[in-house]
Amino acid sequence: MQVCAETSPWTSNNRIAISADGNPDADADDVGATPMTLAVLAKAGLQENLVHYDFNNFLEYKKIDPDQNRMWQSAMGGQSRWGFDRDRFFDASIDPEGAVSHLAMEINRSTAADPLYLIAGGPMELIYRALAAANADARQHVKIVSHHDYNEYFKPRLWHRNWNDIQTLVPNIGYLRIKDQNGNNGSGLKGSSIEDFAWLKEHADRNLNWVYERIAAGKPDVSDTGMLTWLLQINGDDESVTIPEMQQWFGRDIIPNQNGTSDTPPAPQGVTPKVTPPKTQKTFEEVDGKLVIEAEDVPLTDQWKVENKEPGFSGTGYIRWMPSWINKISHQHQGVLVYKLRIHTPGKYRMALRSSHRGAPERDKWNDCWTLMGLNPVHPYGITRKTYHSINQQQFDDDAGFTWHTTHDNYGSVAKNEGHFSTPVYQLDEGDHYFWICGRSGGFRIDKIHFFKEGVSGFKSDSEPTTPVLSTEQ
Repeated sequence: MQVCAETSPWTSNNRIAISADGNPDADADDVGATPMTLAVLAKAGLQENLVHYDFNNFLEYKKIDPDQNRMWQSAMGGQSRWGFDRDRFFDASIDPEGAVSHLAMEINRSTAADPLYLIAGGPMELIYRALAAANADARQHVKIVSHHDYNEYFKPRLWHRNWNDIQTLVPNIGYLRIKDQNGNNGSGLKGSSIEDFAWLKEHADRNLNWVYERIAAGKPDVSDTGMLTWLLQINGDDESVTIPEMQQWFGRDIIPNQNGTSDTPPAPQGVTPKVTPPKTQKTFEEVDGKLVIEAEDVPLTDQWKVENKEPGFSGTGYIRWMPSWINKISHQHQGVLVYKLRIHTPGKYRMALRSSHRGAPERDKWNDCWTLMGLNPVHPYGITRKTYHSINQQQFDDDAGFTWHTTHDNYGSVAKNEGHFSTPVYQLDEGDHYFWICGRSGGFRIDKIHFFKEGVSGFKSDSEPTTPVLSTEQ
């Protein structure tokens, strides 16, 4: 059950679990937020209340070498300094199974009298797996705390699960959504520069000096700590606490370290993740350098809908992305559709979507989707392409408004290498490939998908028949 929380229901005997990201490609805020969060727990004397802490929770992502494992330094450094139970800390990039199993064990301990407060400081695939492994009765007594769309919806791999899937798995799960803790006009725990945290550097407590160093190693943003400060009601009924208020709360006293030590255990060797491709119901087979796909010929997710067939359409019509949250789309990973492609003739393949946004109401003011070719991790800075219908609503080839105008609108690292705009072309070797479409613009319509090898005729022709569709057994 979702609650837009103002007052924390947490009591001093309740258990707390935290799942954080911080992987090298992730936002660097967790590098400082994790030690700050542990410092807050230690200052409050709640080491025993913290029953689980996992970090680097981009599952199936990338191997992290010890010298790049910044979250190990932050999490295990805080664990050792303030005497937290080391057996409750898990680097999910090294031991994902252990992290999931341990969190599931804590979920199984949950009852109405002993709920588990689970702070979501990263993507939710690990949380989903733990909930799926736990007893159905116990998971009803978990209360997830969140403050941002990114944690709720971002997927390091597009076949992972997010907040939408958790709601389907546990419809009555507790959900405490507080306002964004990144802050605005001095509110929240996101500083404008590292100097906003200079009081930690100048504190008499050497462990707080170390927290300053970890923030400086990441960025002056410990906003995820705001979920814990709200939970503990450090600022009363106010949902957020400011940096000066945090300084005042810490005071001048040294935090008891519970027999902790300043020696951070060395980071272990990284582990190359085992990546299991997603299961699909169908495989789309290339013939003579062509793949012609009806967009609706895969299971639809989230708010993708099949519109009624109109004259001139093949198949059952076209699909349309119709999210209810049209004015607050800030993430890439809802409405994920996967097309498994089987290539017999290797080479460079052009891609185009037969799509439209003609005659659209106000909700259809955009004209694009997200696309990704392959099983690569979804790098937050440009690998997932914004793919759009590059034509205005007054220029159309037919009455329905569908054309094959398709362009990548690049950003981040891809824009630096390929320019702001580029033509969708992929090098496809012989074998199976995965092409992904994610919903972005409300009302955007897609009828067909073409992959044609360079030099093969018929690309962007409405008359091309669909190519074979195989069952997963074939």
